[in-house]
Amino acid sequence: MWVFDRESLAFLDVNDAAVRQYGYSRNEFLSMAILDIRPPADVPELLRQTDVPRPRGQSTAEHWRHQMKNGTVFPVTITSWELTFRGRPAELVLARREADE
Repeated sequence: MWVFDRESLAFLDVNDAAVRQYGYSRNEFLSMAILDIRPPADVPELLRQTDVPRPRGQSTAEHWRHQMKNGTVFPVTITSWELTFRGRPAELVLARREADE
């Protein structure tokens, strides 16, 4: 789980589960943006999606791909909520790993 800035896409906070799952330290995460945990081929679609106004409340998106520090790519389902975090427009994200196909 993490919080990212809706304007810069930078990580603002991450929990211990994200640190364990992705292989980055907390400090590494906090120096990165959400683009950095996506396979390069998926970044254009992510940028299109983040440019679209979000509905209020909970949002769910299936079949995204994330990439660990070691390069392993895996499928995730994303559940997110818009919020204000430390005075910034942000999004709280819960990424659930899908069963590998």
